[in-house]
This record gives sequence, structure tokens and C-alpha cells, in this order.
Amino acid sequence: MSLSLATLTKHPLIFKGREQPAAVNQCRRIAFGHEKLDQACAGGVLAAGLIRLRALPGCAEIKLIAPLVTNKATSKKRVLWLQRPDLLFNPNWLNQQPFGQHSWIINCNNDTDSLWVCEQSLRSQACTCLILYFNQLSIKAARRLQVLAKQYDCLVIVISRPSNTLMTLPVNLDFELQYSQSAWRVNIYRVTGAWPKSDIAIENPLPASNQAIVNAFAKYANEPDASLHQVG
Repeated sequence: MSLSLATLTKHPLIFKGREQPAAVNQCRRIAFGHEKLDQACAGGVLAAGLIRLRALPGCAEIKLIAPLVTNKATSKKRVLWLQRPDLLFNPNWLNQQPFGQHSWIINCNNDTDSLWVCEQSLRSQACTCLILYFNQLSIKAARRLQVLAKQYDCLVIVISRPSNTLMTLPVNLDFELQYSQSAWRVNIYRVTGAWPKSDIAIENPLPASNQAIVNAFAKYANEPDASLHQVG
């Protein structure tokens, strides 16, 4: 009997969570840098674990999570960006960030590839933060990533498109970002250490709008002799 158990416990696919070293500073929180959002998150997001951000691509979702990535990058481990053919990260922007020299971009074709790469990267213990676009993360996969991320002191940020369902995943933070011209609107559906909260308005970090150009076109739109080089 003991021989059978010994053979079983040595199997490479058997997860032995209690025998692994505990993640360092699992209770430490990282602030977003926006007072209202940090207050709603009990001071920020836990430094180790899984969070899900529901947002449309291009609505400054990367700008919102940048402070989290910057904080995690101080460990000098790798920051991995798992991109898809239709959802690409900007390498020029990454190179300009404090975590640029620690960042690697990995190409994945679909959700299955992204999940596999994410799990293998966590087990390698070589990365401190993983950011990936994911169409639909199952509860089972989310639970597995949550356990691995806490075990190896890594922050995993899954970005997915907003959906009509309010079902939350077993994550440290499940929130949605909505963009408007004047402010971000954040809805928190699940957060460790606090209660869900909706319609949190925070400052819009994007550059100023092109309202002056819009006004100029509106002014000259009805003049037949006006040409583009005369505007402004």
C-alpha cells in the first residue's frame, strides 16, 4: 500500500499544494492610484492571485492596470503579455514603461493556447505578472489559475469583453471598465475584503479630445468653398 501511495505522490501531474512554499506577502495590496477605486477595493488588489477586467479593447484598460504591473515588476522577474492575433499589445508603449525591460510578448492563437502558456509560466516561477486577453474563462480554469498564482506569488490579469451575465469567477477582483469622454466608470462585481460596488467614477487618463477639430469642421461644414486646408 505504501509503495502505491509513493508512486502516486511522485506523479508529475499530481498537484501537491501543501508541500509547496507559500506565496510571499499574499495579503499585500497594490493600489491603482485612483482614490475612489482603491477605497472600494479595500486599499487595492491583492498582490498574488487572479483578477478579471471586463472591458472593450482600446478603452484604456492597459492604462488602468499599469500601476499594478509596475509594482509587481520591482521583483525583477518577467512580466508576460499573452497577445492574440486580433488583440495586440503595443511594443513601443511597453518599451517606454518602467517594466518594459522585464516584459515579454508571447503570441497565442486562441483561449486554449493562452491558458496552457499561462499555467506553464506560473509553474516555471520565472514571472511575477501575466496579462492576457481571454474570450471566456471557465470557473474551473479560473480556480486553477487562482491557486497557481497565489502559490507562486504572481498576479494574473485576465481581460475579457463585457457580457450580459453577472456571474462572477473565483478571483480576487472581478470588475468592469466603461469609458466615457469625461471619466471612467467602474463596476465591481466581486472583490476580496470588501463589498461589490457600481458606478465608480474616476478620472479619465486618456489625452485630451479633438474637440477643437470637431468644432472647426462643424463651423465650416456648410460652406461650399471651404476646403480642408482652410479649417482652423
